[in-house]
Amino acid sequence: MEIIKRALEAAKVAVNGLEEKGKDLGVGAYGDVSTVSDVASERAIVEVLMGGLPGVTIVSEEAGVLGNVDKPEYLAIVDPVDGTVNLKRGLPFYSAAIAISKGKRFSDIIAAGIIDLVSGDLIMADERGVRFNDKAVTPSGVDALRDAVISFDLKVFKHGGVLSAFAERVASRARYARFMGSAALETAYVACGRLDCFLALDGVRVVDMAAAAYIVMRAGGIVKCLDGPLDSLDLLYRGDVRYIAVANERLLRELLEILDTQTKER
Repeated sequence: MEIIKRALEAAKVAVNGLEEKGKDLGVGAYGDVSTVSDVASERAIVEVLMGGLPGVTIVSEEAGVLGNVDKPEYLAIVDPVDGTVNLKRGLPFYSAAIAISKGKRFSDIIAAGIIDLVSGDLIMADERGVRFNDKAVTPSGVDALRDAVISFDLKVFKHGGVLSAFAERVASRARYARFMGSAALETAYVACGRLDCFLALDGVRVVDMAAAAYIVMRAGGIVKCLDGPLDSLDLLYRGDVRYIAVANERLLRELLEILDTQTKER
């Protein structure tokens, strides 16, 4: 995990050293607008990974694929800035994420990390578990929606349909509902008990969720992919992935029962 930590810390230094963090530079490899912060963060991460992890191939939201993607010794899935809209508007909630794998499937991930680019908080995971600023963490014990603090992407309401109705029902039953604008960080918060559930119902890209989903699972939480088995998810897939990250099985069952009801009603 040390190289991930160094890369993420370098990203924070690079972003915080900029005067015009939200200045647009064009469109990145995944079709989103790139800012000077996205590019600076990516360069810092790539420099550390390339220098300390021989044979690594990097897949990043801004540059695309760097290296040999056919037979990589290591594959690094990088999101230099998750929460770019927050960054551009001066809202202090955005992050950078890295997952390192030995293959091209989600099940091949061996370590991951996410840094809050504002506070510097680090959430790291490998086969030994999850650490938040070097302290071992686990998901919360909240197992009922009425007691849960949840977060979800409000863009789901733009489309209507089953998932929109599901999100509305879940939000109305939860103790508190939030949306903070960085899916990676919000997902990882499930791992350390800050949130009890995060719902990515509008879908996010693999680069946005791979590290965070791995962190949740290593902490003992659950990530339910709504588009197929998570373990077989292709890390090179460029489409959107819809999922639910949740603290425990009982809370997941309650959520899936609501989803099943909404599906039958439609």
